[in-house]
Amino acid sequence: MPGRLVLHKTSNYYQDELDGFEQAMRDLGITEYDIITVMETELRFFRNGLYPPVRGSLFSLTTDRHILYTRGSVHQYETYPGMYIPAPLEIRIVKRASSIKTVCKEILGLTKMNWNNTQFDNKYPITIGCARKVGEIMKYIGENETPKESYAFYM
Repeated sequence: MPGRLVLHKTSNYYQDELDGFEQAMRDLGITEYDIITVMETELRFFRNGLYPPVRGSLFSLTTDRHILYTRGSVHQYETYPGMYIPAPLEIRIVKRASSIKTVCKEILGLTKMNWNNTQFDNKYPITIGCARKVGEIMKYIGENETPKESYAFYM
């Protein structure tokens, strides 16, 4: 069993979902976990100069609400490599064992893990991107069909 579990979701959690997740973790003996909502936001920040905020910039709105730029200016390139103004993500902490810096650093790292393309800075972490791709395929499974369990069928 893992020593720590992190759940990412793009919508709010229902109380029965939270109760179910926490019960499952207790049953498995997982005592450290982070339950996170990763969602769109209309909020934007600007900085003086020619380029948008730096990739990885983190702004705390409250103890549980944070803005994370997963796309933005990159110091190594001395520019912003995107075509459009980057839109940050809102990170909402539902329950956590880790610091917000750790949670956001992991999310930022997970935006670089899509081996199916060469872009180094996807907006969403692979946990969200992959779930969306699997969902796109699963919607075509018939009522009498059993979904394949292996991830390889969804790549």
